[in-house]
Amino acid sequence: MEQPRNLQVEILDRVAVDDLIGKVRSVAEHPGAADEVRRWRADNGPEHATPKATSFVVVGATLMFLHPCPDGVILPFAAYPDGTTKVYTDADHAGESFYRED
Repeated sequence: MEQPRNLQVEILDRVAVDDLIGKVRSVAEHPGAADEVRRWRADNGPEHATPKATSFVVVGATLMFLHPCPDGVILPFAAYPDGTTKVYTDADHAGESFYRED
């Protein structure tokens, strides 16, 4: 799968990226999280994620999920109702093609 056409990249320090990953994982474990994701998809259509994506959660109007880079590093993504996808990354992974098949 190719990377999304409307991909925005936000570079953060690694500590902030790891903190965001922890928050997404925590929210994904809450009861009802999967139901909120199903409602988001019903309202907005499918997000641009591969089968490797995990820990889907809805935060406000945004669907968030985690996805590995080709080197295995996990990064948080946000999918917006307008079709935009944003990745939160550290500087070392900012140039990666996140959905490239190995």
